[in-house]
Order: sequence, then C-alpha cells, then structure tokens
Amino acid sequence: MDVQQSNPFQTPQADLQQTTTNQAPLYSIAGVGLATFIGTPLAGAWLLAHNLQLLGKADRVAMVWGVSIALLLITLVLAFVLPEEVPALPFAIAQLMAMIMLAKNLMEAELKQHTEAGGVYLSNWRAAGIGLLFTLAVAALMFAVLMIFDI
Repeated sequence: MDVQQSNPFQTPQADLQQTTTNQAPLYSIAGVGLATFIGTPLAGAWLLAHNLQLLGKADRVAMVWGVSIALLLITLVLAFVLPEEVPALPFAIAQLMAMIMLAKNLMEAELKQHTEAGGVYLSNWRAAGIGLLFTLAVAALMFAVLMIFDI
C-alpha cells in the first residue's frame, strides 16, 4: 500500500487552468474621463500616457501632454479674463469632452482588443484618486504662484 495515496491530507492532483492573460492592466476611457473631471486634463493625460506606453504607442505621449497642457492653460486664461458672472461648468465640460475624444481617437480599438483578449482594467477609484492628487498639486502650484507674484 502506497503511503501517499492513502494520505487524506495530501493536496489533490489536478491540472490548473490559467484564466488570466499576460497583458498589463489598462485604464478605461471612463477612467480617463473621471480623472479629467476631478483633476484637470493633466490627470487624464497621466492615464492616457500610461495606456499608450503599455500599448506600444509611446511616440504619442508628448502630443497627449501638449494637448492637456494647452487645454489647462486656455481654461486658466479664460478664468482670469472673463467676468465672474460667466459659469465655469461649460469649460469643465469642454475639457472633459476633449480628453474623452482624444482617448477614443488614440486607443479605442486597442481597448476593444484588450477586452476581447480577457485583459483587465485598473479601477476607476484609482483614476479618481489620481485626479484628486492632480487637483491638489495644481491648487498648490496656483497658490504658490499667486503668493510669489502677490496677485
């Protein structure tokens, strides 16, 4: 009688099937939009840059950062130039729509392939946290600039 076969504490012998893929997790377009809404276009650019580098499109990262910085600067200039009666919500919506359209244009097809291949996505809570960190950083930077130039 074989001791290993009669051992009730031995782990069962079974073939394990791998259900995960070797692809790195990506941010969804909704995550890019959420980060942009909470944390300016810079947060959305951070997530887009992450995805583009993992998708092998690192040559487009500089363009994404340029677009997001331009959107932020245009909004800040308009905030200082326009009267206070002008609501800020349309500018936030315009930034949000621009970043979502940029994300769809750059990686929608690759994200569909990622989903079909069983790839996973990073949490939108993580995207929201990144957006909050960018909000704090931009607010601190603006406060420092206002204090230095005593505006």
